[in-house]
Amino acid sequence: MQPYQILFWVFICGAVGGLVNAFIGDNGFHLPKVTNDVWQPGWIGVVLVGAVAAVGSWASLKAITLSGSGVQPLSLQSSDIANALIIGFGGAKWFKSESEKDIWQKTAAEAASKQPNPQLSVQIAGSSPAKALAAVRSAN
Repeated sequence: MQPYQILFWVFICGAVGGLVNAFIGDNGFHLPKVTNDVWQPGWIGVVLVGAVAAVGSWASLKAITLSGSGVQPLSLQSSDIANALIIGFGGAKWFKSESEKDIWQKTAAEAASKQPNPQLSVQIAGSSPAKALAAVRSAN
């Protein structure tokens, strides 16, 4: 296989890992958007990060000479595909966690400025990050 073909398949497998992560998440399967002044990457952002993470991981494991003297042929192995799927899923999870951290920080800051509200705290505890922030902002 040509190097670009191998990179293509590693990229696709990483994207599949990211897609699985987006599909099983609790934020829903949405396009990138700004909600409550917070950017949410949506499934497109998560899939792209998963794909790029997989290619980066694969490239670090296959550290060989690609041009010049001592060029070695590349091959695509089943372990490369499995690694790309796992890294794509994990990279997407990390990216989603970072974006959700921002939402939780805004939620905590706004909730701390309000009067104690036991019902709101229960609602926040059982909500996705975006819904928790919306609940805090709509509370009196």
